[in-house]
Amino acid sequence: MEMEGAAASSRFPQPHMERKMSAMTCEIFNELRLEGKLCDVVIKVNGFEFNAHKNILCSCSSYFRALFTSGWNNTEKKVYNIPGISPDMMKLIIEYAYTRTVPITPDNVEKLLAAADQFNIMGIVRGCCEFLKAELCLDNCIGICKFTDYYYCPELRQKAYMYILHNFEEMVKVSAEFLELSVTELKDIIEKDELNVKQEDAVFEAILKWISHDPQNRKQHISVLLPKVKFTHSLARPSGSSFGGRGSMGHQ
Repeated sequence: MEMEGAAASSRFPQPHMERKMSAMTCEIFNELRLEGKLCDVVIKVNGFEFNAHKNILCSCSSYFRALFTSGWNNTEKKVYNIPGISPDMMKLIIEYAYTRTVPITPDNVEKLLAAADQFNIMGIVRGCCEFLKAELCLDNCIGICKFTDYYYCPELRQKAYMYILHNFEEMVKVSAEFLELSVTELKDIIEKDELNVKQEDAVFEAILKWISHDPQNRKQHISVLLPKVKFTHSLARPSGSSFGGRGSMGHQ
């Protein structure tokens, strides 16, 4: 999925669910970290080392609390190798633990959300979801919706899915992601009563466009998709009319 505002970035503060620290406490501990003083843990990622304080990491992440206090680990252990994350993302995670803010950009939002999910840092997860909501457009709405299949972001998923339904006709015209939908994903979209189309011909044409992208493998799905075109509801609505979906359209 691509983001429209390539130069845009946002900083999101912590939510109430994370342990609060005063601004002065955050600043003092961050200075100590940067100076390498009183640090009692080293986080290693792909050969990179990050000095930190266990209590600060524990204050924002249940992952670190479990890691440092588990009976499987010696509480005196100082060096921890962390798999499944890049040094750049770990740097942002640790900085967030101390400052409770994080820069979110179109270039880092997907990896940052994945890292925050791994470490169960809901402040960053929420910030990334809000950022992606603001970035929704015709080109990326399908990609963002499918991205939520891997992470628990119900509000973002609902927002992206409704964006697809509300802007279906325009999205089909410009979205490369539309052509990569599976038959099940396409069927689920076009059968919804909330699908915003002026005429059902638009749904029929969308099906033909999707099949034409890979006719050899997709023409077999015509029998599954065509019954989802609700020709009995095919009434034109004037341009600019308010969204009502198929459920608001009368019968011929």
